[in-house]
Amino acid sequence: MYKNFHDLTSRYFDGNLMESEQLELKSQLASDAACQKIFEDYCRLWDESGQKAVLKAIDVETELKRAKKRIVFRKPIFIGLIMKAAAVFLLAGLFSSIYIYYFYSPASLIAAAETPKETPAITQEISSMFGTRSKFKLPDGSTVYLNSGSKMVFPIQFKGDVRKVELVGQAFFDVIPNPAKPFVVKTSGIEIKALGTAFDLQAYPGTGEISTTLVHGKIVLENELDGVSKQIAELKPSDRAIYESTSKTVKISAEEDLDKFIAWKDGKLVFFNDPIEKVAEKLGIWYNVTVKINNNEMKHYRFTATFTDEPIEQVLDLLSISSPIKYKIKKASRLSDNSYSKREIIFN
Repeated sequence: MYKNFHDLTSRYFDGNLMESEQLELKSQLASDAACQKIFEDYCRLWDESGQKAVLKAIDVETELKRAKKRIVFRKPIFIGLIMKAAAVFLLAGLFSSIYIYYFYSPASLIAAAETPKETPAITQEISSMFGTRSKFKLPDGSTVYLNSGSKMVFPIQFKGDVRKVELVGQAFFDVIPNPAKPFVVKTSGIEIKALGTAFDLQAYPGTGEISTTLVHGKIVLENELDGVSKQIAELKPSDRAIYESTSKTVKISAEEDLDKFIAWKDGKLVFFNDPIEKVAEKLGIWYNVTVKINNNEMKHYRFTATFTDEPIEQVLDLLSISSPIKYKIKKASRLSDNSYSKREIIFN
C-alpha cells in the first residue's frame, strides 16, 4: 500500500495523475492518517520551495523512490522518522537542482519555467447524516459546524489567492482572518465571500431559497452572470439575508436574536414564531422524516419552543399540548431494494 501511495504522490506533484489515480490517492488519504500526514508534509515542502522553475529539474519520483528504499514501514512509532527522511531526500534533490539550474541550465529549462504545469487539486468531502451534526477544521484552521443532511467539499490544501469550499445543506463557519486570501462558499445559487467572519449559511436543495446570518465580521453575496461575479448584497453583523432562487432577489433584515438561526450547532432545535410549514421543514431535516400537513387550520398558528436532543415523539407531544396539533407516526417500511423509507409524520 505505501509503495503505491508514494508512486501516486510523486506523480501528483509532477501533474501526471489520471482521474482514476486521483480518486485512488484521495481514498488513501481519507482512510489512512499516516498517509495524509506524510502528504501534507510533502505539500508544505512543495509550497515553501515556491514551486519555482528550478523544480523542473527535480526528478520528484526518483527522489521519493530513493527515500522509500531507506524506509521500512513497520510500526506507527516510526512515522515521524519516515517523514523526516523523505523530506531530507527531497531537500537534497532540491538543493542539487538549484545548483544545476543556476550554473548549467539549458535554454529548454528556462522555456519550461515560463509554462509551469498545474497539478490537480485533491478534494475531501465531509457529510453529516440526517439526525447528526459534525464539527471539523479546514486546512487554514477555520472551524465548520455541519448540520443534519449536509455535505461540504473542500481541497485538502488551499492554494492560490482564494479559499473556496462548496456546501449543500447548512453550515456555521468561524473563519480565520486572511485579508490576502478571502474565504468563499459556493452554493447552488450564490457565493458568500468573507475574510475573518462567523456566519450561518443554509442552502438545502429544493427549498427555493438560500439564507445566511452574519454573527460578526463582514460577508458579501455574489451572483455569477455570464461568467462574471457580481456583488448583490453586503451584510453587517446581525443581518440576515434570504436569496430567492426563482426571482434572484435578496431580502435583508436586522435580527435581534440570532440564537434561533445558529443554536442548531449546539444541539438545539429552535422554533421562533414559525408557521407550521417551517416547523415541518425543520423537523424533516433534524430527524430525517417526511412531514405531511392535513389540517389547514394549523396554518393560522405560530410556534415558539426550544428543544435540546429530545426524541421526535417528545417534541411532538409538547407541541400538541400547546396547540391543536394531532399527529400520527407512520413507521419506516422496507423497499424493494432492501433500503428503508423515511418515517412519516402526519399532522391532522
